[in-house]
Formats: sequence, C-alpha cells, structure tokens
Amino acid sequence: MIAGLSLIQRVHQRAVRCARASAVYVATDDDRIADHVASFGGRVVRPEGEFTSATDRIAAALDLLGGEYAQIINVQGDEPLIDPDSVDAVIDVLQTTGVDIATLACELEPGELTAPDVVKVVTALDGDALYFSRAPMRGALHHIGLYGYQTLVLRRLALLPPSPLERAESLEQLRALQNSFKIHVVQTAKAHLGIDRPEDIARVESELAKHR
Repeated sequence: MIAGLSLIQRVHQRAVRCARASAVYVATDDDRIADHVASFGGRVVRPEGEFTSATDRIAAALDLLGGEYAQIINVQGDEPLIDPDSVDAVIDVLQTTGVDIATLACELEPGELTAPDVVKVVTALDGDALYFSRAPMRGALHHIGLYGYQTLVLRRLALLPPSPLERAESLEQLRALQNSFKIHVVQTAKAHLGIDRPEDIARVESELAKHR
C-alpha cells in the first residue's frame, strides 16, 4: 500500500494518463492481482506459461490484446510515480525514429552508484545504450523501469533464449543488446522515485503528499 492505494493501482493510474497510449493492460498470472485490477476498473490479460522475464510475459500477452499495436510499452509494476509525459516521450521516439527499443534514465542520486538494487546505464554520445549493470559504472545514469518496443522487435526478442549477460546481471534488456538490437535512452530531468527498497515507500508517500 502506498498512501492508501496499492502499488499496482498507482502505477495503473499513471499509465492511463499517457496521452499517446491507446490502451493500458496489466499482464499477470496471479489471481489476486487480476481480481484487484478488475476491482478498480483496469483491464487484465492472462498469458499462460512460465516466463523468465517481463519481456517474455508481455510478448505472450500480445495475442490476447483487443487490437493490433505497432508499439508496446512495458511500465514495470514498481513505478508508482512514473511520469506520463516521459512515457509519451518514449512513444514519440519509437514512432518517429523507428529505433528497436527505447527506455528512460535520469541522474543518479548520492549513494545510488554503489547500490546493487539500482540499475545503471551508460550510453553512447547519440543516446543509445552501451551497457546496463547493477555494479558501479563511470558516467552512468539511473535506469528507470520502462521499456518501449517496436512490436515486431518484441516478438523477435521473445524467441531468443536468455543471453549470457542477461543471466549474469539478471537484467532482461541485456538480451537485446547482446543480440545487436539498439536501445535508445531518453533522459528525463525528473528524479526517479520507484519502489526498489522498502525505505522507498516513505519517499514516494512524501512526494505524493506535496501534490494533494
């Protein structure tokens, strides 16, 4: 619970505010999550099977969606303050540049460089991702849990086995990099306030209280 609402409901509330998103679904295999999402009016898809990553789960959900979509955005379920404008910026990059995958990052805060539960990304000068890691990296940004895919790229990725770097870092995006897909990183000035650690709940609640 985050200030009286569940984490997944807060993420859903942000997702449906994205002006450029034509539909929002929660993909889950958990009855409790499915029932809860339905209780607040959200749409649920239930892909069958065992999945090694969210990428694989979302790819399996594609055929269950009520329509055809050229791009798919994966907003992870621990991002209660994800910025709708930033999501729209990712959609814009996908639609105007044709890049395989787009994601978000912001500046690291003090202490985050060495935190293993904070994923870091380093980029080329053109903004394309060079590497993601949980380990400290010079010049890194704080990676935000959101991925935008061209739908055909998502389908191709799901057919590939987990890559060696993906297994080593437990980071699904490394499957894409190790198979030569391009990931463009959209940098946002907004600080990241996801729920990576238990103490993050108080930070998010404090931020929410500023906007009541």
